[in-house]
Amino acid sequence: MGHEVAEAETGPLALAQLELFRPHMVLLDIRMPGMDGIEVLKKIRDLHPEMPVIMVTAVMDDATGKAAVESGATDYLTKPISLEQLNTHLTVHLFLESDE
Repeated sequence: MGHEVAEAETGPLALAQLELFRPHMVLLDIRMPGMDGIEVLKKIRDLHPEMPVIMVTAVMDDATGKAAVESGATDYLTKPISLEQLNTHLTVHLFLESDE
């Protein structure tokens, strides 16, 4: 889709990658080894409160979704996600970010 992407397998690696790569947006899974996505999200909010973070999960749980939003998630998507759906969410949030 033309986006430049960096990836990390764990929460601590994601936080380190965030400082090296400086993305316009973060796609963050909730279940990750080392540190769960909600914990990583909170740390991202401390470091970069303006950065859009879309939480992605296979867990269809209202409590998890609520925790993500209350912790500062910009959006919350459940797997499976089509590339079209993902691209729509990325486009909307990148557009909104560029307007600010």
